[in-house]
Amino acid sequence: MADVKQKKKKKNAKEIIEENRKKIVEQLIQNMEKGYIFSEWAWNRNAFLPQNAITGKIYQGINRLNLSLVAIANKYEDPRWLTYKKLDELGYKLKEGSKGILCEKWLWERREKVVNKETGEIEKDENGKDKYQIIQLERPIINFFYLYNASQIEGIPPYIGAKTLEKTDILDIADNFIVSSECPIEEKFQESAYYSPIDDKITLPPRKFFKSDEAFLGTLLHEMSHSTGNENRLNRDIKNTFGTEKYAIEELTAELSCVFLEAELDKDIDFSRQDHINYFNSWIQVLKNDPNELYKVCANASKSCNRLMGNFEKVRNIENIQMLVDEENEIDEAI
Repeated sequence: MADVKQKKKKKNAKEIIEENRKKIVEQLIQNMEKGYIFSEWAWNRNAFLPQNAITGKIYQGINRLNLSLVAIANKYEDPRWLTYKKLDELGYKLKEGSKGILCEKWLWERREKVVNKETGEIEKDENGKDKYQIIQLERPIINFFYLYNASQIEGIPPYIGAKTLEKTDILDIADNFIVSSECPIEEKFQESAYYSPIDDKITLPPRKFFKSDEAFLGTLLHEMSHSTGNENRLNRDIKNTFGTEKYAIEELTAELSCVFLEAELDKDIDFSRQDHINYFNSWIQVLKNDPNELYKVCANASKSCNRLMGNFEKVRNIENIQMLVDEENEIDEAI
């Protein structure tokens, strides 16, 4: 009797996404085993700002990490990404051999036609078209899509970089972050820097004892990233003992938050602390045990970065307004 070949089972969205996460984790583990998380990232800060080419909105969570790793590996200096459908609509063409990057999409709502309960017919709006309503879902619908970097697209206009911070002293940036902090920050004579979840307070050695202003800012942002996990803010599990898996997860969250912050500030910041290197083995073990843990870490790191940048920008805007008022007063006095 002839062998009957079994038809290969088609993978569902969840299986495809889980496979993709494993690939991302494998890449990160390879990097960590070499002694770093990201290679050659300092020169290519745009790699950490992957954004929708139409809206300019930065992709979040694990999509941000995945696109950043791909940009670094392929030396993409353009941070813009598009779906094939959108680039085709705009009249652009893909370069031969270009491959898309799989990204995740979680839908928490569904669009449905409104059905009249009495007649069973679809209701119409004032223009005679079918009326729709948005239904909130208790559990998300998991899906995926593919993105292409602008470097792979023919016909797309050249990238014009976003407006970055004007030339500003690193310590001025640090002071703005300190003012924006949602918890007290104290500089005192001691060797270690830490955030206390119990006291909800950040303690740092005096800035003059750091090897550079960049090192002071890097340490400040790392501890501020931890502080966003407070139960009254983003409510992460941060009250953990040193050496535990949960402690390592929180350290990786703060590390990625700082990387995202550096990209958005467009400044060289020194995050090279010895204890981060010591965490590599713990991070590797966590990711090997559960590749899906990276999804949670990336989501939390993005939320942390967004919260800190949002508070920072509010302080910067107030400061800029005050500077304009002071300049106008000086002009009035001179007239």
